[in-house]
Amino acid sequence: MTVESLDPSSGPQVSVRFAGRGLMVLTLINLLNYLDRYVPSAVLPQLKASGVVATDFQLGFLATGFLVVYMLASPVFGYLGDRRSRTRPIAIGVALWSLATMWSGLSHSYGTLFASRAAVGIGEAAYATIAPALLADYYPPSRRGRIFAIFYMAIPVG
Repeated sequence: MTVESLDPSSGPQVSVRFAGRGLMVLTLINLLNYLDRYVPSAVLPQLKASGVVATDFQLGFLATGFLVVYMLASPVFGYLGDRRSRTRPIAIGVALWSLATMWSGLSHSYGTLFASRAAVGIGEAAYATIAPALLADYYPPSRRGRIFAIFYMAIPVG
């Protein structure tokens, strides 16, 4: 990774190639983030048929559990991302989120499904809180608008 200073006031910037790869990987993860977030709603008939989720209320509570955990974990990861390495918490969060998603697929009871979806919230909070700051580290202020447009395009696509 080579460092080039494009604007002394914007701090050090990473090489264009490295920044482009970072944008591509983070945008792909962002796409998967939003796809994964809505999987339980998409597979509701299968969840009901399996007996894991008995009612729409339980399904809605899965989303509530995810959002509450996500909301509580986000400030913690924001704090860590501002004071330590940004890449390590993102990697740990994506790993936790991936394992929790796998655990969701293997759940045979509502309790384990609820716990796994809450764990997904922790993993997604780590990623979604820190990734924009990491991209801001990679690009000068003059290019960030376009970069964030690409990154956040994954939301409606996902």
